[in-house]
Amino acid sequence: MWVVATAGHVDHGKSTLVRALTGMEPDRWAEERRRGMTIDLGFAWTSLPSGATVAFVDVPGHERFVPNMLAGVGPVPAALLVVAADEGWMPQSAEHLAALDALGVSFGLVAVTRADLADPGPAVARARAEVAGTSLGVVEVVPVSAVTGAGLPELRAALDRLGARLPVPVVDGPVRLWVDRCFTVRGAGTVVTGTLRAGRLRVGDELAVAADGIRVRVRGLHSLGTARDEVSAVSRVAVNLRGWCGSG
Repeated sequence: MWVVATAGHVDHGKSTLVRALTGMEPDRWAEERRRGMTIDLGFAWTSLPSGATVAFVDVPGHERFVPNMLAGVGPVPAALLVVAADEGWMPQSAEHLAALDALGVSFGLVAVTRADLADPGPAVARARAEVAGTSLGVVEVVPVSAVTGAGLPELRAALDRLGARLPVPVVDGPVRLWVDRCFTVRGAGTVVTGTLRAGRLRVGDELAVAADGIRVRVRGLHSLGTARDEVSAVSRVAVNLRGWCGSG
């Protein structure tokens, strides 16, 4: 598995594109679906033509939710920057790209969405020029339409090529789990979710919470909706913890 985060201006079709690629609904809250706008991080995954699995962290595009966006993109090795053909380069396109650059994300793709509504050529050219001067450098730019399906096979193939270029994760080193959600499940206790950027998690492992050094133990693991005894980087993972109230 590898993990990619979306990025881009509000209402440029990030969640719609993830939905079209995976067949899963990344917007978890009824309020998001009612407003047609992503507020919190969403998660979905799919198999690519090569057989590899890619997990998406779908981030909000609105400027009020930049902290949520940063929580999603911080640990990922790659990004999918989304720009709409009918609106082109917009303020949060630049803001999200600047965040990726500041975080040193150096692998990615650009999807020019809504190619059924406008000529994608100008948006393709602008996006390519803007991205070239950042940590992402020269990237593939793929025009797509989540409505008609045009370009989706090409985007899946481009994602496969991107995944093949990613560095081999360090699985035998220290665990680095970037937590983006923390909640309590009745009968189970504290559960955290996040991107396992490095290392290997096993049921029974003892971990240290970086913020305060508290020692916790792994009671259970889930990845992509399935219970696991062990999960290796890079992965999306849910961890049931013993010994931590989850107040952080």
